[in-house]
Amino acid sequence: MSRRVSRWWPGRPGVRSLALCTAACAVLAAWGCLQPEPATTSGGRLSAGEPADNAVCLICHMDFKAEVLSVVHVKAGVGCAACHGQSLAHGDDEVNITTPDKLFGRAEIDPFCKTCHPTHKTGDIYDAFVKKWHGKRRPNGRMILDEAVCTDCHGNHAVLRPDQQEAIQP
Repeated sequence: MSRRVSRWWPGRPGVRSLALCTAACAVLAAWGCLQPEPATTSGGRLSAGEPADNAVCLICHMDFKAEVLSVVHVKAGVGCAACHGQSLAHGDDEVNITTPDKLFGRAEIDPFCKTCHPTHKTGDIYDAFVKKWHGKRRPNGRMILDEAVCTDCHGNHAVLRPDQQEAIQP
């Protein structure tokens, strides 16, 4: 059995893949796509007040481009890395085994969000919201109960399967 050998990329097929991947990474680096997120202030915001750049994350997490919680934070200059860390190993893991640097369980969500939003869950707007939604399911599918956390009300901040992502693309 003969194996087809390309006249442009002689040798094993794996070598061709490696060479193409290396070339693609070089192009992305030249365009500035593989640079770490800009330095942030202590609150995780960009110091210049410009929108955050989540381009590296959006390569795989396409659903977050239109997800409400992400969009609002990006406009305020708060990118994925502000909450989840740089997560370089996660970004390099094409088989999605490596988790981001920081993930949050339900008990950790409110305390973390309150580092930037200390007065949330107080005031007339919050009281009216709870009166309207308590015991009901939000459009994001989450039930609003006494133990609700920030992401139960705000956005649909969850990793979706690729078939679910396509359904929400703008």
